Amino acid sequence: MSSLAHMHKAHELASTGALTENCHYGPGTNLPLTLDLILDTYTFMDFSFSSYTGWNPFNDPYFSPPPSRVIRKVQSDGFVSKNDPDLPCHHDGESGSTAVAEVNAGSTVVFQWSYWPADHQGPVSTYMTSCNGDCSSFMVTGARWFKIDAGGYDQSTRQWAADKLRADNNSWTSIVPAGLMPGQYLMRNEIVALHSGASNSQHYPACLQLNVRGSGKGYPSEGDYVSIPGLYDNVAFPNIYGNFGSFPPPGPSPVTLDERNPPFTITATPSSTAGTAATPIGTRRPGGNPLNNDGEGVCRLVSRKRT
Repeated sequence: MSSLAHMHKAHELASTGALTENCHYGPGTNLPLTLDLILDTYTFMDFSFSSYTGWNPFNDPYFSPPPSRVIRKVQSDGFVSKNDPDLPCHHDGESGSTAVAEVNAGSTVVFQWSYWPADHQGPVSTYMTSCNGDCSSFMVTGARWFKIDAGGYDQSTRQWAADKLRADNNSWTSIVPAGLMPGQYLMRNEIVALHSGASNSQHYPACLQLNVRGSGKGYPSEGDYVSIPGLYDNVAFPNIYGNFGSFPPPGPSPVTLDERNPPFTITATPSSTAGTAATPIGTRRPGGNPLNNDGEGVCRLVSRKRT
């Protein structure tokens, strides 16, 4: 299918799916991606929904000045290789924007992709890293990340995590760790596609800028951190067309927060001075910090809040 045909199909999906933003980002040429981020806080039983527009690599670069988005820039809709310096947040995602999304520790985050091809099988993971203050000035080079969830290959169901994502209405659900120290973080969701061979993995990351609220004191332990790139250095991806048995998610186990007194100084940055809360669009309905240890796509961000 030509690039133009892909773009036409993407516009059809956007118009029929009532999406805030059409996302041209994914494997191959122009596969549309939409990330819906659902943020839950628990008080009473009223609900409010806010939509935020993410970075669109086909439109936003041509505005003057370019808009500030809660998802970091991506250069195009292509993939990133496992050893590419841009693996953390895709090409052009090294530096931040001034926009952040507000979320409470313990909130549910749903990454809603508009679709994912059936043959693009592989693991899915979500990592976080502290921005050590303001995400707008945080550079991801040298950052270390901690895992909050991941899925590999389930031999009992013969499903890859990407298959489960596709079966679950093309969505992936993560939870901001309860008790996590407040501050600004990047949350990185990545799908790995292995259809081109075990040695030619295709990586599709997207990084959201979040301001995590709460009174938690939890932080990852030293063994929880990984470098990206570096995460996949010793990973032997399987041939998905062969009989390879099981394949656990690469990297460490999901983080278990340590709430003991940390053996280093914590520099807290008030959220009121760290970046700018993103302005929601759409309809509303009633109803340094030590955490990175020194350290795309286009999305629609949906906030659900019980107030």
